[in-house]
Amino acid sequence: MVFSWTCIILGALGALGVVGGIWLARDKRAASVAGGVVIALLSLVPILFGAVLLAYMASP
Repeated sequence: MVFSWTCIILGALGALGVVGGIWLARDKRAASVAGGVVIALLSLVPILFGAVLLAYMASP
């Protein structure tokens, strides 16, 4: 359970990565848009992984 909370907390800090990715994707160059989308999606991984672990542990 501690590991899943740690993933969620790290993911919340990774929200800065989502904001940075969106800011980078606002640039009109294709490489910047692709890089921004990748950064934003990878920053969401710890949040989603932690949420899945918590849901799994909470299920009967």
